[in-house]
Amino acid sequence: LSLEVTRATAGMVLELYVSDREGSDATGDGTKEKPFKTGLKALMTVGKEPFPIIYVDSQKENERWNVISKSQLKNIKKMWHREQMKSESREKKEAEDSLRREKNLEEAKKITIKNDPSLPEPKCVKISALEGYRGQRVKVFGWVHRLRRQGKNLMFLVLRDGTGYLQCCPFLTFDDLLNRLEDLVCDVVDRVLKSPAGSIVHELNPNFQPPKRPFKRMNYSDAIVWLKEHDVKKEDGTFYEFGEVCIPFSHCFQGGIGLHSLLLVNELVTWVTSACPQINGNSRTCFMGLPADLLS
Repeated sequence: LSLEVTRATAGMVLELYVSDREGSDATGDGTKEKPFKTGLKALMTVGKEPFPIIYVDSQKENERWNVISKSQLKNIKKMWHREQMKSESREKKEAEDSLRREKNLEEAKKITIKNDPSLPEPKCVKISALEGYRGQRVKVFGWVHRLRRQGKNLMFLVLRDGTGYLQCCPFLTFDDLLNRLEDLVCDVVDRVLKSPAGSIVHELNPNFQPPKRPFKRMNYSDAIVWLKEHDVKKEDGTFYEFGEVCIPFSHCFQGGIGLHSLLLVNELVTWVTSACPQINGNSRTCFMGLPADLLS
């Protein structure tokens, strides 16, 4: 309110005083008794042109005040214009942020969280005791310790209640992961073939056919057995054993697994743990094999 009164008063006065020696931008009002410290503060107090006459400290002896020089006033006006632009930009951003907040609040009001009566009543449990309630429906009260938003529909948070921390993590089954892998491969191939560069693929490989779903799936142990049953051997004439690093997956395709289809070999625990000791034996891994006609 005091700033508004000062501006209104400044709009009526015919002169303002600025003193670098005795003035103060915090407590000054532009009078002789209480001058401003900077000319920029004087112009910002007035707020608009035309500006009143501005007096500054005189450089002459026996003279207290002198009218500000044209060069000084010109420089101060440039600074004032820059501040005006910053202020307008800041006000615009604040207005946009306020509008965005109002919109988000309206969207949030549309979201309703209801208890599903068909499920068992949740039990209120402290975070430190949650391990004993895995697979059961529980209710946890706590504070949001960390929060990270990803887009409009995804949010990760960590809760704490004084007894421990509860982290919200994305989860999918191993079969879901394999399905996502199929979707990823087929989607990328479809996008490439439909793009302007799709003709280049057929120029390089006229017989290319996009992979077909569903991909064939086989456990690693079954693949080893299959190679033995079809008399597929290594260069030294011995059979492939469980744990071998290099497996000739192309023989699987030639043996009827299916051309133009991809092979997902699962449960490569022994092979992966031997190559990456930091992965424990409970990890579930997958290798994707491609038939030669997809590569040549």
